[in-house]
Amino acid sequence: MSSLDFGSLQDVLADWPERPLPEESLDGVFERIRKILHANRSSPSATIGADLMSLLRHVLRRQSLQSGVTAHLRLPRSQGWPGRDHWAQFGVRAQDAGTDYYLIEALPWSPDWLSEPDTPLFECAFAERNVRIDHRCRIDPFLEEAAGFEFFTSPGQREAVRSAFLVPAGETLIVELPTGSGKSFVAQAPIMVRGVEGPATICIVPTTALALDQARQTSEMLKRRFPRKEVPLLAWHSGLCPEQRQAVKTAIRQGTQGILYCSPESFTGALLPALYDAVKAGLLDYLFVDEAHLLSQWGDGFRPAFQMLAGVRRGLLARAAGRPFRTVLMSATLTPETIATFDTLFGPSRNVQMTASMHLRPEPQYWIHQESDPAEKVNKVLEAIRQAPRPVILYVTKRDDAKSWLKRLRSAGFVRTACFHGNTPDDERGSIIEQWAENDLDIVVATSAFGVGIDKRDVRAVIHATVPESIDRFYQEVGRGGRDGKTSASLLIYSDQDRDIASSLSAPALISNELGFARWDAMAASAKKLDALGLLLSLDLNVVPAHARQQNDYNVAWNMRTLILMARAGMIELESQSPEPLVREDGETDQAFEKRTQAYWSQYFEQTVVRIIETGSRNQRFFDDRISHERSRAFHASQAGGRLLDELLSGTRDVADLLQELYTNREAERMILVSRACGGCPAGRRMRNDDIRYSAPPAFGIRRVETVDHSAFAATFPQISTSAPIILALPEGSGTTQALEALSVLVSNFGIREIALPNALRKLPGIATLHQKVLGRLLLVQSLEEERAAGFADYQLARASIVDEKTCTDDLMLLERPLHVIVTPPSVSDPRHPARKLVDTGSNILTWDQLRAGYRA
Repeated sequence: MSSLDFGSLQDVLADWPERPLPEESLDGVFERIRKILHANRSSPSATIGADLMSLLRHVLRRQSLQSGVTAHLRLPRSQGWPGRDHWAQFGVRAQDAGTDYYLIEALPWSPDWLSEPDTPLFECAFAERNVRIDHRCRIDPFLEEAAGFEFFTSPGQREAVRSAFLVPAGETLIVELPTGSGKSFVAQAPIMVRGVEGPATICIVPTTALALDQARQTSEMLKRRFPRKEVPLLAWHSGLCPEQRQAVKTAIRQGTQGILYCSPESFTGALLPALYDAVKAGLLDYLFVDEAHLLSQWGDGFRPAFQMLAGVRRGLLARAAGRPFRTVLMSATLTPETIATFDTLFGPSRNVQMTASMHLRPEPQYWIHQESDPAEKVNKVLEAIRQAPRPVILYVTKRDDAKSWLKRLRSAGFVRTACFHGNTPDDERGSIIEQWAENDLDIVVATSAFGVGIDKRDVRAVIHATVPESIDRFYQEVGRGGRDGKTSASLLIYSDQDRDIASSLSAPALISNELGFARWDAMAASAKKLDALGLLLSLDLNVVPAHARQQNDYNVAWNMRTLILMARAGMIELESQSPEPLVREDGETDQAFEKRTQAYWSQYFEQTVVRIIETGSRNQRFFDDRISHERSRAFHASQAGGRLLDELLSGTRDVADLLQELYTNREAERMILVSRACGGCPAGRRMRNDDIRYSAPPAFGIRRVETVDHSAFAATFPQISTSAPIILALPEGSGTTQALEALSVLVSNFGIREIALPNALRKLPGIATLHQKVLGRLLLVQSLEEERAAGFADYQLARASIVDEKTCTDDLMLLERPLHVIVTPPSVSDPRHPARKLVDTGSNILTWDQLRAGYRA
């Protein structure tokens, strides 16, 4: 039987309930309808409720917009089906079609309470136009072999993945890529190339849902890549049994884990002993932090472990044997203030590099309405829920609001609805996420706790019945819609009270100078010195300052906030200390040893290590001055964000302009140029300048890379200068065979790690396997045509370029590389002297015979 689509749905409803239902569906919306109809057919007495009515409205509007012809459905007017007035509440006109049926059509919704009543709301989302521009580019052959992909999603993803491979050991890489651009592959690529044996990759994620989802994807990729090898557990979470936890720790210590996804709390807690053992054995390769913008949050979303992991990282690096691990911080949204925080916590800044390629999301169309009357606000949100496409997320601020809205929606007949907030139990979270993924839920009422790591690609609408704490948070939540690249809708309905709540949540929760100094002074006074100068201190987080009443979790949290604020102010660096292995004493019973072990670890995790950078930190005036400066910086960033949020709510500026201002960064070596896109917003519609087109954002990789030894070239050809382009002249009448042989010799013997060639040569079979001659298989393949259009990468790698008459340019001759061999037929002209041949105009010439003789020697 065929899948349920609009045509078969017409047949099923026209002959309800006699005609059989298809067992499959064309897409998620039809699958939702199929499941509801199946359940109603199983219970003949059941009535057709609000869930199905909104879904039928969805398919009717979509069919009408996509076909250009008004779509209709013929369905019963009895047997538990709604009446004409009930259909009207959902924007559906029902006309008599005989005595027993209605013919229904869905009308555009243009509520008179919106400031733009002539422009129907949600039409763009119903139309489901694909607005994401295809910016794919060819993947490097070594990655195509490892992952099975032919293309990078964009030049930005290409530079991010390459930079992760090339960043020097012990250093930090910042990666910014838009949602849907493939950030996950940046962390997956190294393990796909190498396999699970060897130094591990640890990927820190903010939610269990994201850990499980990323682990599932990576496990599937590894099984395809290495079908004969067993893939270990790849996610650390509370649902693991003791045996599974021990297996993961053992695999980390033995170098058989490959990659592990975990929370920051696990990284700084339960996994730490195994990580110290691994790093001492040289078995830690990468530390990735996904959604890394959370590291800079001071407000309602503050998580101490996210910011304390910087200290644990520093402690691990100090114990690293051999080649230190690399750190990669990834996010889709980075503000200048966040980047400055990264430099402070993961620096020094000279050891931090960045690759960023950001375009704004073209999918969402924005609508905003202010409503001061609480009852009217509820009515308007309910009206919007009835009219909105499915699936839809309803965001609120408080947990109690989420519970109230769940009750309200279910009372209105929306049964396929769930509530997700910060206190939702883990098992219930898992159930909601699974139902959401399987199209068993149409509406999720949520606080900001919902969305991160939940890759539901076909969300068509995001409704805010609140004001998010920042425009950054708003953009992230709106971004839960349209992840499939198709148009989506954002509707924000708010009151003055909502704006006040947002202001209180976004205000940085920073301790006062006086109380902060009291906490620091108390911790420092009782600290254990770990070095002769007393600059490395082990602090007890349980210390209670004089103004506090008792030791508790609240006290510990404020002690941690104080230390993090001091670190961001540059007074201290967060560190960590390797745990000491416990040895059973002579005659010690199992019970006594276990008790002593538990006591040791309890005390270990109540300590933190800091390195004093400013010795004046124990002076209150000095402390106040530094903290005041950091406080001003944090409050200035908060106020600037608040101004942008107010402009968003007022509708006076284009949303794309606000977001471009928020995310653009013009700091040297931290440049972010935001490619503008807007699917529609109040200001844009007034000025009639909505434009979903966007250019591919600039994409630049890092400059400073891990050193590859190419000294063999200078030793073999001492007469050739490596500080200028080297012209390798192919013999007369030579073709691609000689060019490929030259590349093979250069890659195999002389440290060439980047090759560039015309597109016409890219598909030659020999190019696809050149990386197999390289230890580690890292070999970049560039397109000369793309470089000419978009510019050259800055990677300081030894390079070979095969040129022809069209691709031999002056810019190529001036390209800065530690070694650059230009392989050319004798007929190619010198771009600086077009009347002469390239092989005749320079002194830095390497002949074909010299290359072959040097290789054989």
